[in-house]
Amino acid sequence: MATNLGIKEHTLRYYEQIGLIVPKRDENNVRLYSKEDQDWVEFVMHMKETGMTLEKLKRYIDLWHSDDDMEELLAILDEHKQNVKNQISVYQANLELLDKKITFYEYSKQNGTDKNLFKKFVDDNQGKNKSEKI
Repeated sequence: MATNLGIKEHTLRYYEQIGLIVPKRDENNVRLYSKEDQDWVEFVMHMKETGMTLEKLKRYIDLWHSDDDMEELLAILDEHKQNVKNQISVYQANLELLDKKITFYEYSKQNGTDKNLFKKFVDDNQGKNKSEKI
């Protein structure tokens, strides 16, 4: 299953060790992964990619297997969703900055102008300050 999912076998064994996945075994103790096991590991991978900790994932699976109400389970997902949204906002701001830098350097390259972005920033802001004072 590790190869099919593009993860290392060691990672899969670690997930088993900490109780994130518990595959069935045959009479020779060979692991038998179900489609549900694979779907769960894919979910774990997606949550890990977005920054959810293994501790939170473990708590989530414990709640999922319990008869407790779903309040805490939902709270874990809601909190993580907000964290992901916050991270997207940070990435979006960084992407906008990169776009500005790329646009400036492309303009500078085409026009043979100064590539000093800081100088351009200072010059542009001085021009704004002068027009604001008028």
